[in-house]
Amino acid sequence: MSDSELSSADILFRSNDCPEIALVTNHGYGGCEIPFGGAPDTGGQNLYVNTLAGKFEKLGYNVTIFARGGFPHFESDEMRHGVDYMSPQVRYVYVPGGGEIFIAKENISVALDDQLNWLFKFCQSEAETRGCQPWELYEFINTHYWDAAVLAVGLIERWRNLIVERSLTRLLSGVVTETTFEALRDGIHWRALGESPDFYLGRMLIYHVRLAERSIEQQVRAAASLWSSARSLDATVENRVVDHVMENLQRSDVHLDPRYRQLVAAAALGREILSQEPEVDANLKHELARSDRHVWTPHSLGDLKDFNYRHRSTAERRGLRFCERRNHERMICQRTHAFAATSAKIAERLWTHYHVPVEQTYYFPPCVDRDVFRAYTDEEKQETFRWLSEKTGLSEDELATKPLIFETSRMDRTKRKDLLLAAFAEIAATHPNCYLLIGGGPENDVFESLQKQLEITPLLKGRAFLLTAIPDEFIGPMFSVADIYASASEMEGFGMSVSQAASAGTPVVSTNTIPFSIHHAANEALLFDPGDMSGLVDALNRLLSDPAERARRGQEIEKTLEELDWTTRVRDFLAYLNRRGFEISPGRTA
Repeated sequence: MSDSELSSADILFRSNDCPEIALVTNHGYGGCEIPFGGAPDTGGQNLYVNTLAGKFEKLGYNVTIFARGGFPHFESDEMRHGVDYMSPQVRYVYVPGGGEIFIAKENISVALDDQLNWLFKFCQSEAETRGCQPWELYEFINTHYWDAAVLAVGLIERWRNLIVERSLTRLLSGVVTETTFEALRDGIHWRALGESPDFYLGRMLIYHVRLAERSIEQQVRAAASLWSSARSLDATVENRVVDHVMENLQRSDVHLDPRYRQLVAAAALGREILSQEPEVDANLKHELARSDRHVWTPHSLGDLKDFNYRHRSTAERRGLRFCERRNHERMICQRTHAFAATSAKIAERLWTHYHVPVEQTYYFPPCVDRDVFRAYTDEEKQETFRWLSEKTGLSEDELATKPLIFETSRMDRTKRKDLLLAAFAEIAATHPNCYLLIGGGPENDVFESLQKQLEITPLLKGRAFLLTAIPDEFIGPMFSVADIYASASEMEGFGMSVSQAASAGTPVVSTNTIPFSIHHAANEALLFDPGDMSGLVDALNRLLSDPAERARRGQEIEKTLEELDWTTRVRDFLAYLNRRGFEISPGRTA
């Protein structure tokens, strides 16, 4: 992008001289504004990423968030493309790929090659504008979910290929011909140069001497002679290199054809030559390490979700593509050296099923923005009660004085809102003065089935309400307005809405599969087994029948949020990455 094409926001972003961090959240409708409950594959992860970006900004960093674009918004039909700014230091860059249609996260792999090509070119252009190498643009890349991590791994592989190609070109200048270099550059990103610089160094020399009809030793001797002559080295160095290569061949269990032996010899020859060039070798290793600063935050794992779905139908499991997803995730784990686990369950699976070393894993659960999710005063709640009155037809006084049970999440069968409605029908028979408020969208088949459930259940009429997606200005106060927050969800990566309720001091009833509840509030929340309606009814009945216990549990669960403060976690996260050798520049604050 030329200077004449830059907007004032672009110029401000580039001119503040703050170090930059890249975040990638690829699927769904991630953006500056998150359509909570109204868009598929969009929700808690997007809030996590946007909040994280805001905290990095406060610590003095620029943040670029990459998300899939090139397709229209689900409501406005406006194309997601270009750059959007959340703030002067935080921007979204939309990465096209996979066509001009929304793609569900289970099928997103079809878009990744296109996106990688676009992302690589974008970084090349950004680097040229800033006068640096593309791998020097970002302090680190933090990806969210497996699809984003595949993009980062692919991008880093390409950068490593360029680093090795550049290093070998300098190292072999005057030793081999330009034709040999052209052969190396042809299809560079299919060659994995960054993974095997020594092999390609040795192979280029053996290829250049073109003695395929000779023995392996003669080929190695000719290549080593070419190298030593160009470097004006004496014969003892040349002999030592050849001897080490032949010793390596003898140690290798190689009983195949000469072509295979030549490949083994090429790798050994490259290693020996690099050992004779310690400064070049050290600089190459440093630059390769400098380019490989990727942190993966899975949010969920295919193996864990597969386990949770083990009793589902074959057709449903097949549609979720667990095998394909696990294969991607295992590749990511092999090529990544720092991980952020949002729950203890994810950390455990990373260690046991994906063979990630414990020391490479940082525990970074979704924290809570306590400026938004807190206890609100009666005066602050008035606008929310007014909005609720319009949505439900109940008076503001009725809403303010009667117990309110609240739940909000996207309309998804795993959230088991149907179970919550069924349980509340029993509660309504014995507690005539309470109400159930369920938030979330989109208005899909799940929403329609819940509407039908409301219509055919007499005890729910006028007592339970579907609020659809809750506007941003009311989402924080809603958790404070509620007297009980109830979640019947069968499966959560963490349980952000439950932690938000806790932050507001609202007592929680939830399943014992929600990580926040079982790891942070096992004694403070009331827990029940997934699908256990009687357990849910008992928990709700207990809190509705005892206002003193409600108040006590609300106070106790709020205290659990002290360890989930965003700013404290982000500072500690950066310190962890520096301990992992990332060498992150300090942020620049006013």
